[in-house]
Amino acid sequence: MLTFTRAAAAEFAQKMGDTDLDGLGITPPATVHSFALGILVREPRANIPRPLRIPDTWETTRLVRPDICRLLRRQGYAKATPTVVTTLEEEMAAGWESLDPDQELYSEKDPALGAAYVGAWNEHRWAYGYVLRAELPYRAVQTIEDHGADAVDLDLLLVDEYQDLNRADIRLIKLASDLAGVTVVGIGDDDQSIYGFRMAAPNGIRDFCSEYAGSADYALTESRRCARAVLAAAQTLIASHPGRPAKAPLTPVAGAPDGVYACLRFPNAHAEIAGVARIVASRIAAGVAPEDIAVLVRSSQNIWASMLAPELTKFGIVLASTDWVTDALCNPGLRRALAIAHLAIDDADSLAWRGIVELTTGLGPTFVDDVYDARRAREPFGAALLRLHRDGFAGFRPLAARLAKQMVDDVHGVLDSLDISQPPPDGRGWGSWLLDLVPGPADAEVAQLVELVAASLPDAGLLALLQQLEPVGKDAAASLSGGVRLMTMAQSKGLTVNTAITLGVEDGIIPMPRATDVNEERRLLYVAMTRATEMCLLTWSNRQTGPTARMGTPSVNQTRSRSPLLDGLPGAVGRIQDGRAFVARL
Repeated sequence: MLTFTRAAAAEFAQKMGDTDLDGLGITPPATVHSFALGILVREPRANIPRPLRIPDTWETTRLVRPDICRLLRRQGYAKATPTVVTTLEEEMAAGWESLDPDQELYSEKDPALGAAYVGAWNEHRWAYGYVLRAELPYRAVQTIEDHGADAVDLDLLLVDEYQDLNRADIRLIKLASDLAGVTVVGIGDDDQSIYGFRMAAPNGIRDFCSEYAGSADYALTESRRCARAVLAAAQTLIASHPGRPAKAPLTPVAGAPDGVYACLRFPNAHAEIAGVARIVASRIAAGVAPEDIAVLVRSSQNIWASMLAPELTKFGIVLASTDWVTDALCNPGLRRALAIAHLAIDDADSLAWRGIVELTTGLGPTFVDDVYDARRAREPFGAALLRLHRDGFAGFRPLAARLAKQMVDDVHGVLDSLDISQPPPDGRGWGSWLLDLVPGPADAEVAQLVELVAASLPDAGLLALLQQLEPVGKDAAASLSGGVRLMTMAQSKGLTVNTAITLGVEDGIIPMPRATDVNEERRLLYVAMTRATEMCLLTWSNRQTGPTARMGTPSVNQTRSRSPLLDGLPGAVGRIQDGRAFVARL
């Protein structure tokens, strides 16, 4: 059983347990990336660096991409900005092919840069010994194409959220079917395809029956989530999608509540935020649990939170967010501790040494590039750094040589004091051990994150703790939020709440000005609306002021209008109500 996100996989597993399916010998639900990783681990001939090392988000954004950027610029590719390198990485992860025939890939616009990226990326990944999470399905496809599907030992693949898959994901599943005889059941909704940035598109699931000979199409037309008014509004919105194939509309289940849908206009941003806070307070007073209320935004989550949190505080309501996990994972003290822990497992871990260099004041990109260039044939970065250390960094600038020597000596001093051959004494666990490596008193959020993950993985070893710190930390934080949740519309995918309130549904914010596919923005709004079981509200203001004043438009004083996605629609979805009057009636 596969799905796209870890949270969805966990929910899948819970439902299996609730229905007593976990005793049938079914492989536990996993993500598509986990499925691909399992194939790579089981196939010894897979062309990947070993031992397997997958960079986390900080390592990918702070180490891997900037390094590749500089490598390409040194080759004369001035266009190789971090944004372009990220785009090429996403295109590579999709097998250099988009499911949207109208989407032009950057590698097609500049094939020379695309090819140069592949060369720089391949050299870099071997020098540092890593496999990007994004490349796992693509790499698994190549492995099966080269060595067969012996690593796929399954009878049935049940693939949820099929509309989220890109071409590499779909090719992986198709190869499992063709070469290993696996039966495939794809489940999804083309109206909820919102991952165009990773080259997914609605026709990924629409073309399922044409890709699999003898397949059958079963239409699921009953909504078991949304109230009648919410479903009617969402269906009207998505039916306005140009070029969308006609299909039977969703109908509510028998006995579904009428529910509430409204699009509310406020005169300014302060009135909008204050009004939403009043609405949230009234829902909680009516018996709705805070965690069963979600406030959704298109982007700039922290800016909206900075405005809404004080207003909710007036009612004694907490605004919960998992952004603190991301902040904690970027904490320099924790980053150093994580690098030391990886080096305690493998003292030549190149990515860990690269992280230590990044955190060392005075050793910048020039030093990194000098060590990279000093590598011998197929010599890893870590091995080259240690060899240069033994030679006193001869030929390096004196200051850089002195700082680098002190850096390595300091790390070795810490490593010499560590013993990971056995678990920490006194039952303290690897989480406490990791926190002891954080210089000085650990930041409260850092301590909370490590303790939360350690409690979620009580039997995990040190390596498992390091590998799972980011994904398990985010999942655990989300499940323990205990307050009204604020998140982006995309993050709400798969969520079910009693009340969903989407802020800033106005021209200049939704669709986003830089969005390349307005129809995907429509699908994204559809996803946001259909999270609600009873109440769905869309809000906007005629004038954005304060932190949101420049959102989506260069003119602070510009009068705003409803989102063009709502313009001219019939029924309730196109009807605008006065937000202050709505709040006054609560």
